[in-house]
Amino acid sequence: MRKLNLFLVTGIFITFLFHALGGAFRLFGADSDTMKIAAYICLGLIAAHIVVTFILTLETLKARQHSGSGYFKNNLIFWARRISGFTILIPLLMHILIFHGTGQDSFRLVEFHAGRLISQILLVISLAFHVLTNIKPLLISFGIRETKAFTADIIFVLSVILLIAACAFSVYYLRWMAY
Repeated sequence: MRKLNLFLVTGIFITFLFHALGGAFRLFGADSDTMKIAAYICLGLIAAHIVVTFILTLETLKARQHSGSGYFKNNLIFWARRISGFTILIPLLMHILIFHGTGQDSFRLVEFHAGRLISQILLVISLAFHVLTNIKPLLISFGIRETKAFTADIIFVLSVILLIAACAFSVYYLRWMAY
């Protein structure tokens, strides 16, 4: 089950990169359909990741109950990882509702006000936090012992992608407000 989750997370990360860059180019004004295909694949992978993570969390809770001691305070990072994943769901749902079905020929939302911009910036922040708290376990799952170098690389790539996404949301908001 953990190996399956490893492959799901890897797929999510790769399709997210394509979707985020394609979507950013689209918001900047370039035409890109890559993000739509990547979005549907990523959404399916996310759904599977949620199910697998839920099952693994239930197994952890059963083991905790069986052992008789939970050590909640010692496992705060474990719970922070679960809560940060759950936190992504609301801005992700907002993202889907805002950007789905905007039309084929022209990319203009019905309304992109400050509240929608804030929800998308919150999506970027919650994704960053979730990935940052889960990089080390992901690398350990791959069998990488020296995680520092790889962690720095992943953080750098993710930071650039998330910066581009946040800038694209902001530029689109400013363009929308100008009309």
